Amino acid sequence: MLGFKWVVRIASVAAVLVIWQVVGSSFDSSLFSTPTLVAGAYASLVYSSSFVIDLLTTIRDFLIGFAIAAALGIVLGVAMARWQTLETALDPYVNALYSTPYVALAPLFVIWLGIGFYELLAVVILSSVFVILINSFAGVKNMSKAYVETGRAFGFSGFDLYRKVIFPGALPYIITGLRLGIGRGFVGVIVAELLVRLDRLGFLMIYYSELLEVAPGLAIAITLGLIGLLMTEGLKRVEAKLSPWRSAVTGG
Repeated sequence: MLGFKWVVRIASVAAVLVIWQVVGSSFDSSLFSTPTLVAGAYASLVYSSSFVIDLLTTIRDFLIGFAIAAALGIVLGVAMARWQTLETALDPYVNALYSTPYVALAPLFVIWLGIGFYELLAVVILSSVFVILINSFAGVKNMSKAYVETGRAFGFSGFDLYRKVIFPGALPYIITGLRLGIGRGFVGVIVAELLVRLDRLGFLMIYYSELLEVAPGLAIAITLGLIGLLMTEGLKRVEAKLSPWRSAVTGG
């Protein structure tokens, strides 16, 4: 079954690349691009030491911000599901901030935190934390009471009940929140670099767009997409390791 999945995925990627090459070849390179042009642009970027440094720095900043967002989101989500008073107090703020366009807040972070690492960190955290929090909250809140009662019947209580029953049961929701948070976090880090810092990958993307060089911009975007894909696949494997019962039930 695993081999068949990879065959389907490879065939899908090959079909997209062929169609992209054929369609892209009919457009001007300043308006569109092709896989061959993107591959050439990517090779040129890799040979540039600044690109590699910028990429590693962007990934580092993202990982730090995402780790903080994940910790805050999971802890607050579980706590809000556990204590009704806390849910009542924080729910309006969570919903309001989740609906707020964080892009509009990025310039404010410059005023409060200055142009630098902390401003970028704030944008990444704000981008990711609420989707993680909401999914963690939903996972615990939707936990079947039968599971909880069964855990208590086996003598679990307090922290042990959460560690051995509630958290594993809510894990699919939490992993979903983390997977969504990865995409939002990458958007946040690029937006911060693009709007207020004007350096690193965000600066490179706007620089190439002003030169009407589509291929390098696409190469950077695809690189970030592939990194996000690898992280998402990694989370799937973590979920499979921590919830083997779920894989057995779903046949995954």
